[in-house]
Amino acid sequence: MVNIRRYDTNIANVYTYFEFEELFQWEDFDILLTILTNQLNFGIKENYDGIWSRHCKLEKEGYFFELMYHEDFGNCLCSQFKKDEIFYKYLEKIANSVVAELRKIKWRN
Repeated sequence: MVNIRRYDTNIANVYTYFEFEELFQWEDFDILLTILTNQLNFGIKENYDGIWSRHCKLEKEGYFFELMYHEDFGNCLCSQFKKDEIFYKYLEKIANSVVAELRKIKWRN
């Protein structure tokens, strides 16, 4: 089972992120990105693989956010908007939709 957890922070201009607790591997980023682009129809605006991190900026219906992997905390969906609860709820809905898609494919059950 996959759980998501919300964190509010002001580190590196990331204000809110939803972490996929059980998806903490480099390769899990690819699974998440596939679900976001193929099943949930988000468009990729920018994609970058670094030495210790991966970043993909995504967009749909005028909403922008980032899928990010870092070796210290795994995979998460990130917002760079300060205190925008409406957007945070949208981001949480996306995270829950990803979890629902993972359950459909019986990921790591």
